[in-house]
Parts: sequence; C-alpha cells; structure tokens
Amino acid sequence: EEMRTEARRKNLLILILHYLMEEGYVDAANALEQETKLNLRGFEVCDNIDLETILMEYESYYFVKFQKYPKITKKALQTAENKQQLRTGGRTRSAVTLDQPDFGLSISAISKPAGDSPHPKKNNDSAVTLDQPDFGLSISAISKPAGDSPHPKKGQIIDFHGMIQDAIKGSSNGIALNSLNCDPDPSERLLKPLGAFMTGEMRELAMVVSRDIYLHKPNVKWDDIIGLDAAKRLVKEAVVYPIKYPELFTGILSPWKGLLLYGPPGTGKTLLAKAVATECNTTFFNISASTIVSKWRGDSEKLVRVLFELARYHAPSTIFLDELESVMSQRGIVPGGEHEGSRRMKTELLVQMDGLARSDDLVFVLAASNLPWELDSAMLRRLEKRILVDLPSKEARQVMIQHWLPPLSNSGSVRLTTDLDYSLLSQETDGYSGSDIKLVCKEAAMRPVRKIFDALENHQPATGNLPVIQLDTITTADFLDVITHTKPSAKNLSQKYTAWQKEFESV
Repeated sequence: EEMRTEARRKNLLILILHYLMEEGYVDAANALEQETKLNLRGFEVCDNIDLETILMEYESYYFVKFQKYPKITKKALQTAENKQQLRTGGRTRSAVTLDQPDFGLSISAISKPAGDSPHPKKNNDSAVTLDQPDFGLSISAISKPAGDSPHPKKGQIIDFHGMIQDAIKGSSNGIALNSLNCDPDPSERLLKPLGAFMTGEMRELAMVVSRDIYLHKPNVKWDDIIGLDAAKRLVKEAVVYPIKYPELFTGILSPWKGLLLYGPPGTGKTLLAKAVATECNTTFFNISASTIVSKWRGDSEKLVRVLFELARYHAPSTIFLDELESVMSQRGIVPGGEHEGSRRMKTELLVQMDGLARSDDLVFVLAASNLPWELDSAMLRRLEKRILVDLPSKEARQVMIQHWLPPLSNSGSVRLTTDLDYSLLSQETDGYSGSDIKLVCKEAAMRPVRKIFDALENHQPATGNLPVIQLDTITTADFLDVITHTKPSAKNLSQKYTAWQKEFESV
C-alpha cells in the first residue's frame, strides 16, 4: 500500500514536469527537478495520458454526475472587517465571489476566521469542507447521500470511465455540455512563455519585442470611431471573420495579410488600430521605429525576424506598424547612397512580409502612414489593401461636436452647459480633422473656465469650501471665435492625398 502511494506521488511529479515542459515553463521544470532530486526526465508518459487530460476527464465526470464543475476557492486578503472578526473570535464564514469566466473551475474568495481547524468537518447538510492553509486553497465537495463518500480511500483505484458511463445513464436533468458559456475573458491576454520559443541571443531579442505587446486592451470600440466604414469593413475581413469562420477563407479566399491606412494626421488611423486591439481578440504588437531599429550591427534585421516569428508563435496576431515611412522609405533615392544597416533591415522586413502571403498563419499587418508617397513600392505591393482615411465629412463633424460638447455635461465637479447650432458649426469646421475638432471643442470649453480663475485665486482656503461658481453657457459665437484663432493642421494636404489615392488605391 505504501509503495503504491509513493509511486503515485512520483507519477504525479512526472506528469507535472511534462506539462511544464510542453507549455514552455522550462525554468519551473528545472526548479522542480532540482528540488525533488529525482531524475524525472528519465521517465516517459505512455497511453496518451497527461495532466490536462486527467483534469478534463475529472471535470467531465463531475459535471455529468452533479451538473456542476468542481470548485477551487482562494482565501481572501485580510481586511479591516476580517481583522475585527479575528479579534472577536467569530466563526462566521463570508464568501466573496470574484467575477471571473467559467473555465470549468469557478473561483471564489473565502475569508477564514481564527480558530478554524485545518481538518475536514461535517455540517448538518453532510457537506465536507477541506481547508488547506498551507496552499491557500479551500476545496469544497458536493454533498452526497449518507454512505456515499465523495473522496476515495487512500490507495483505492477508481474506474473513472465506468463512473462517467454510469453517470451519463443516470443523469436525468439532460443538461448539454455545449450549452455552457465557457469563453475566456478577453480583457487580458495570457501569453505563452518564451522558454520553448528561442534560446540565447534570439530569446533576449524576443523579450525586447514582447514589451510592445498589448496585454491590456485600450478599450476603444468600433462604435467609438465615427466614420471610416470602409476601413472597419476591411479590418473585419482580414482579422475578425477568418477567426470566426475559417472554413470560408481558404484557397483564393485566403484573408488579407496587409492593410495600409494613409491620410492626414489626426483622422483616426491610430484610433482604428486601438479598436483592432480591443475588438479582434488577437495578440497585438504595437511596433514603432524604436522597436526594430538598433545601433548594433545586424540586430535590426534580427529584431524584424524575431517580430514575425513571435507573431506566428502567438497567432492569431496583429502587427501594427505606426509611421511606416520612418522604416520603409523608398530605397535608392537618398543622395550618396543609403546606409547598409537600413537597407538590410528593409530587405528583411520585405522578406518576412512576403512569407506571410505564402503561409496560412493567422498573422495580419496593419500599417499607418501620413506620407504614403515616400513608401517603397515593394512594400506597397505587400500591403494588399490601401485605404485613404480622409478628413471627416460634414455629418461626422457634427457628431463629433455633439459628442465633445453636449447640451449638458458633468465632468467631475465642473458642470458645462452649451447652446450651439451644431449644423452651422459642422459647416464652419470644413477641413478640420478629428483631432482638430477635439482641440477646438476643448478650447471653447476653456473660455468660461478662464473667467473664474481670478475668483479662485482670491479665495482663501482657510475660509472654507470654494464658493458656488456658475460657469457661463458656451454659445455658438464663442465656438466661432475659437475657430478664427485655431486653424486646421492638414487642410492643404487633402489634394495631395487624393491624387495619390487615384494612382495607388486598393479597396
């Protein structure tokens, strides 16, 4: 009996080691082998058994038997209420449920008062609670009828397959497994470790590139972007739909690999990229010139290669190249010749882009440029779709002004009221970009605030709270006065973009 228990413990360590190695946690696997002082790598697991399979089998058995998944609970951090409970010696348990996705394990926080015994106890409902203070876990079992223990005896061999079959036959509720919503929470992205990806110098470069991966989403939705319907449609065709409907995008219908957004500054190109990072649920690489340009000889092209290898490793991925003209300007036009390092980096970027077009990897390149006529023609060929993100239309400008200056807005302790003719103001702001309109609205909102600065400066804090200050209403005349002193930043470039669009557009 003891030999069997010891062998089971050793087998569990072997399964854990193999799981860590498969997932790329090489350092953790090495630490486990050193701490156990066992030659765990000398053993190989047979019969297609691994730790994840065992957990899935147990979860399936548990669900068909009890119509719920096993729970793992985590002890809550000590708060003032918990400390007071510890001082009073109370024995009331309070459970705080954490809002987390259902992966088959529901997690809730348990606050443990003083005096609790670390041994299992039975209550009136025949539920068994195991407290494991050493590991910070409290595993709660499902209450069962008397005489049917939920835990096997030590050394007992269990036929899980037979138990699952019996549970399926005896299940009367008929709850379908596929009726559960087990989608992971997309608010944060868990990246695979780099241990099994590269070693040595390449791994160090991969860690440099990994710093530009969006782990937290920028929280910009499609609906937050006013206009740009053609750009949003093509991005969905290239990123969203191939992941949702992969059977449609095969052969000649393979998804687009490159999309170029060009247009005047401040028209929403980078904002669209943030929406891609928020909505598309892909690994988002926010790349600029500082990421892939190095002062060391040969490192720039290595960084480019590592970037695309990482994108394939973390696929589905989106690579956003902002200000593309800074790294992919035309070759051979610089007086005196181009620097060798710059030329090699551009060549490597073109080679990697060409490799994307010939592979089935779900890696998409989204580029933005304010100077598309400076881009190399070879890069334009690899960016299959090229969309002009032009200045906003009259309708879009009116929506923007209504968004930034509504009739009534409360921002913190400031209460702003407006009396604006939105239709007239949208006509007067012709040639303004989205960024320009936001600047004009901000300046118009500052006009009534500037009038109260003298009162605020003369107010003595010792006399009490600030006096009640009524801000003046922002009128159409105020807005028009701001327009006369705030000129558009890219109005004169519109014709140049239109001319380039007629020659190179691809939508």
